[in-house]
Amino acid sequence: MSSHPSKRDPLLRKSGPQLRNEESCAGFCKTLCVVCTIFLASAPVAAAFATLFIHFFEGGSSVLDVIFPPAASCGKRIIGYFTHWETPLVTEKQLKKLTHVVYLFANVEEDGSIKMGSDDSESRFLDMKDKARGLKSGPKIMIAIGGAANSAMYPPVVSDSGKRKKLVNSIVAFVDEHGLDGVEIWTYSFSSNKLNHSRFIRELKKELNQLKTQKKRSEDYIISLIVPLATSHLGSGYYLNEIIRDIDFLNVLTYNYNTNRNQAGPRSPLYGGLNGNIDETMQFLACKTRQPSKLNMAVPFFGTHWRDVSFASDSNVKDLFSKPNSARGFWPVRWNVLAQEGYMNETAKFDEKTKTSYIWKSGEKNFISFENERSLLEKAKYIKNHNLGGFLIWAIDQDDEDNTLLDIVSSADICSGKDKDIVEYLCV
Repeated sequence: MSSHPSKRDPLLRKSGPQLRNEESCAGFCKTLCVVCTIFLASAPVAAAFATLFIHFFEGGSSVLDVIFPPAASCGKRIIGYFTHWETPLVTEKQLKKLTHVVYLFANVEEDGSIKMGSDDSESRFLDMKDKARGLKSGPKIMIAIGGAANSAMYPPVVSDSGKRKKLVNSIVAFVDEHGLDGVEIWTYSFSSNKLNHSRFIRELKKELNQLKTQKKRSEDYIISLIVPLATSHLGSGYYLNEIIRDIDFLNVLTYNYNTNRNQAGPRSPLYGGLNGNIDETMQFLACKTRQPSKLNMAVPFFGTHWRDVSFASDSNVKDLFSKPNSARGFWPVRWNVLAQEGYMNETAKFDEKTKTSYIWKSGEKNFISFENERSLLEKAKYIKNHNLGGFLIWAIDQDDEDNTLLDIVSSADICSGKDKDIVEYLCV
């Protein structure tokens, strides 16, 4: 079996319009020429239109292969994480589909300094940076500080004024040395250290502004934060109204709603679910901050696999995930190895309540929750309708060789045409 999935595979994509012969292709090209002529009358529109390049091939999909995401034309974001632990190197083609690329991670040391975890990690980072810098219209380049494995270092460092200052200075020096566009703080804040967390962000913002002045840089340096999905944690662990003024955007980790090893279900439900959902989290943050354009929705480029699954309801019942079930798991499965696991020959099902895709092999009692075109386009529609900031991808080096999921996300229509501060939720 091929190492990358077929574009015809129902697991990956719904059917799209096909150009089956030269006549239909010629008709499309004629129409495109007319459209281009009209668009050229308007320079701004022409510039936005020029960022698109469409691959039409026999058996292909309706998904656009963009050379710069259309979301950028309206200030929306397509942010891609690139990791130190995966094998594939980032490609220029992937970078062209992003507005921001963030490398995971640089570690926080006990004394407040930061450094790469290994020579291999530094090599991957430098390769990513050089490729992005070599593009004429490349993404903003950022470094993420921390990570789950390194998170224990953060609270004691930001709680000590001397170490906190060293952390700020170390980050600013790293950004300056590598000519980066910004930094992401990749660790959670908790009620016990939320004041120091806010102080750290404020001090970092001040020093980056000074660096901007020294470098005579026209644009501000970017500061982003990850935040958890649980509304209880968001309410108790952060001074959100203060932080939101000092940062450019929040990356909300909306792909971990179900991490229960003994219960199968959607990992990233828009609605429903037994452990919360994206709608609840985003509504809380948008209503609390009143700045929905600073909120990015995270989507996983991996699936989650459970075995020995026994659902309370039959698979034909609409509310498959409405009741607890029993299972054994869970095992993350990268999108680029799903084909090797033999699941590409299965037809994906779609749960209308949670707006998520899954495969349920009842005979083998195997269940996989994952993203495909249908579920990702539902999330894109949600971002557009609720005036959110954009997508965060975990992670672009987990996609397949054809950039199947990245093409879907980067070509999605998420421009709402509304003022960025309009909150499209019923806030109480």
